Amino acid sequence: MKILFFAAMLVAHQHTAEMRFKEMQDEGTVVYEGEDDDTGKSIFTVYLSDKTIEYAYEAEVIQYIKTGTFQYNDFLK
Repeated sequence: MKILFFAAMLVAHQHTAEMRFKEMQDEGTVVYEGEDDDTGKSIFTVYLSDKTIEYAYEAEVIQYIKTGTFQYNDFLK
């Protein structure tokens, strides 16, 4: 039972991060900049109060939303 609860919490957390990503797009904090020519992935700029993050993939931004720390990582999906 604990495993099911933990799995449900992980799914809910992922869903919440994706919802927050969409909200940040609506607010203009996350801005679509185009597609990466090499990977075909969407590229975003994230405007924060203390810094700007450029050339970020969606998965990297979602990881930032979850953890509060940004790190470039081409292997996130």
